[in-house]
Amino acid sequence: MRFDELAGRRVVIWGAGREGRAAHAELARRGVPTLIAVTGDGAVPEDLRAAAVTGDAALRALLGAEVVVKSPGIPRTSPDFQRIVAAGVPVTSLMDLWLNDNADRVIAVTGTKGKSTTSSLIRHLLEALGVSAVLAGNVGVAVAGDLDPAVEAAVTEVSSYQASDLTASPRVAVLTSLYPEHLPWHGGYERYVADKLNLVAHGPEVVVVPSREHELHALAAERAGERTRIVTPGELGIRASEDRLEWDGAGALSAEELPLRGAHNLANAALALTALHAYTDMADADRGRALAALRDFAPLQHRLEVVPSSDGRVWVDDGLATAPQAVVAALEAYADARVTLIAGGAERDLPFAPLIGYLTARGEDMGGGAGPVRVVATGPSGARLLAEAGGRLPRAELARDFADALDRARAGSVPGEVILLSPGAPSFDEFADYEARAAAFRAAAERA
Repeated sequence: MRFDELAGRRVVIWGAGREGRAAHAELARRGVPTLIAVTGDGAVPEDLRAAAVTGDAALRALLGAEVVVKSPGIPRTSPDFQRIVAAGVPVTSLMDLWLNDNADRVIAVTGTKGKSTTSSLIRHLLEALGVSAVLAGNVGVAVAGDLDPAVEAAVTEVSSYQASDLTASPRVAVLTSLYPEHLPWHGGYERYVADKLNLVAHGPEVVVVPSREHELHALAAERAGERTRIVTPGELGIRASEDRLEWDGAGALSAEELPLRGAHNLANAALALTALHAYTDMADADRGRALAALRDFAPLQHRLEVVPSSDGRVWVDDGLATAPQAVVAALEAYADARVTLIAGGAERDLPFAPLIGYLTARGEDMGGGAGPVRVVATGPSGARLLAEAGGRLPRAELARDFADALDRARAGSVPGEVILLSPGAPSFDEFADYEARAAAFRAAAERA
């Protein structure tokens, strides 16, 4: 659905969070009057109360709407959503409206992890080649308003929540990774995969995936159809290894030259270069320029970010690692270091087997003097991590709460040791969001 299709229709915005607020402001700018409906226990911000209804009145408004603009945090598995769909009410979203209007200038990135970094890398590379680009979506500016005609590309991070509502695909789509995440919201792993892959189900020109062997290749080919071209870094001569990124005919970068730690980020850089090639008409000389430009990339916050400290330890904020596989990638980035891992938080019942397997194997391989990872677990998911490990982790303890975990991490570590916040779980057991948890971590690091 497009923005201009809303004119003259009874439009109800479902949700008063960041995206609901953005949708309300954007539609008002376009002359489309809207009502905001907040169901369940959601609160209405003071400045929106005059335009909002709650409780039973909210559900009646949604059922009586001609179009519902749904906020991404509202699960499609909810009974209210099922009632609205059963009533025949068209449901769209701010991302869907915006993408339908701007798809030909969009490079969209989704995946379980790596979305924000890959999106930011693509934008950086486009700018390095003189292509005017903006970041949008989950990272960057909100997907609202009209794109400036001078903007040649909008690099857009798309979450699985946002992808589930789409009726349009971008010109170029990038799929970074795939493993279980947000399963209660989606209603299981199969539905999560289907919602994530909906990004490529509406005719993109190109889909970039990690390799032909990766499961995303077959899934993308099935969902996107025969007219879409599936491209991998390897097919362009781009190869990411544990310690090196190479592009045939363009040169190579060592891991030390990329301002991003970890082999997974070399893989993200390979995807970004592939997306750049798919979107632009690159001359041979541009390949070398693009590869060299990676040296100047500024890493994002909360992704293996070293934060200031004066206690001789290396405090690393990887707070956006909210799945066990992402924690493994973070630990691999410090494979030769002595590490205290702070893990856990709110419970989502994601399987910890990949993380436990890695920690167990690393504990058995004592090479390099690093020794096994010390685990300080916190929150409901941290307690489950230790329970599922069943004593296989030789250096593991359960903290009372996050503050206690920080105290234990410092007290049980030595100068030069890495204190790694890579929780493998959301922050909502104690904090409003990941930023609040990161602020507590940073404050502990700054205490001498």
